[in-house]
Amino acid sequence: MPMDRRYRPAMDIQHTPASVAQRLLWMIKHYRTDFGALSCPVLCRLTGEVDADALDAALAALTARHESLRTTFTGRGARLAQVVHPPAPAGTRRVDLSDQPNPAAAADQAVRAELRTAIDPTEWPSRTTLWRLAPREHILCLNLHHLVTDAWSTGILFRDLGTLYARATGALAQPPPTGWQYASFVRWQQELLDSDGLRRHREYWRRQLAGSQLPALGSPTGDPAGTDQSASAGRTSSEDAPATSDVAIDLDRETVARLRALARTQHTTLFSVLLAVFYQHLHRITGQDDLAVASMFANRSRPELRETVGLLANMVLLRARVGQATTFAELIGQAHAAAIGAFTYQDLPYQMLPLDVVQTGGRRADDVLFNVMAEVRHRTVAAGVGFELLVPPGLGSRFRFELAVAPVGPADLRAVFYHRTAAYPGAQASEFVSGYAELAARLAAEPSAPLRTGRPG
Repeated sequence: MPMDRRYRPAMDIQHTPASVAQRLLWMIKHYRTDFGALSCPVLCRLTGEVDADALDAALAALTARHESLRTTFTGRGARLAQVVHPPAPAGTRRVDLSDQPNPAAAADQAVRAELRTAIDPTEWPSRTTLWRLAPREHILCLNLHHLVTDAWSTGILFRDLGTLYARATGALAQPPPTGWQYASFVRWQQELLDSDGLRRHREYWRRQLAGSQLPALGSPTGDPAGTDQSASAGRTSSEDAPATSDVAIDLDRETVARLRALARTQHTTLFSVLLAVFYQHLHRITGQDDLAVASMFANRSRPELRETVGLLANMVLLRARVGQATTFAELIGQAHAAAIGAFTYQDLPYQMLPLDVVQTGGRRADDVLFNVMAEVRHRTVAAGVGFELLVPPGLGSRFRFELAVAPVGPADLRAVFYHRTAAYPGAQASEFVSGYAELAARLAAEPSAPLRTGRPG
């Protein structure tokens, strides 16, 4: 809940320009009002005897530790600014669901409603709710606006929350140093943009993307967002926002083991292997031999940023010439090279590139997105209380077409396809994600077999 501004000393309030990513997201907030996609929560199941006062103290310490959690916004466009407020006691809404016929179902419904409710970052960037399901079971939601956090930050916050809770109960626990606060990142980014420091980055992306094409995934039912999203700038109500949905499938455990082993033998990452499957899947659907696919990178190559909470994630385009790969192993090599190059040159926001670098065909560069969620620690125990990081239900995506692969526990992977329902009805969406899973199984089993090219017969 918003903190009372009367208790914020004006001399302690800091004003900092917004980052490039924040300015872009601010535009999305105003022109594409699908608010659920702009929530980035830390959702936890707590098991054991929870000390609610210690939890409040831990949340207050978390907000004091990370400036982004007490940052609001003012202005607009190029003048959008962050306002960092001094630490203050955290306010947690407490709701008892233990008397409900089905507390778990009631909690799921309550969480979905919370994530659908917009956060106004001009007032405060977060809301915290603790639902009591039973004496030894609670659900905690630290709901944050995406302007102040990202997926990498979620892992940091979850780890710190457990450590700070233990410390609040009297344990000798201390989280690691924070490194840079977000304002330091913004100043560093602006210095790079104002200098010649990103010239090599621009040259790399020009060479890497020249002549590439975005995937020509059609809109079979005439979704207007498929090719022209300029009309979205006139939207003023959530009723006008395009409906989004998602469909998920768990990859076969044997397939996951083979994909991980393949990453080791190819001296690459699981991300590159899963990306190569995505390239081949798109190639079979579109028939295109040269594909540039968007992805979100953590953008934390500097060691000072590894422990920074904030919106640092940056979109990159990953190119592969699928038609030149004769085997899946070769395609993995291309995906690996694209990922390494993007990691090296990710400091340059994609939006700063010239518009003619990629042949968009009238599409948006982020129309087709591929992401692999970071493997973070999902469980910890602090002062006898179990903390389990949960996947937020029904959160959706702000992108038209996104395939996200997320770790589920220590061994499993789940592929989630987020899509505009007007463009990809349920049956077609299920066919897409099941096709990805089936292709992953076949390619993992035969990485040296010749690739099938073109659209399936």
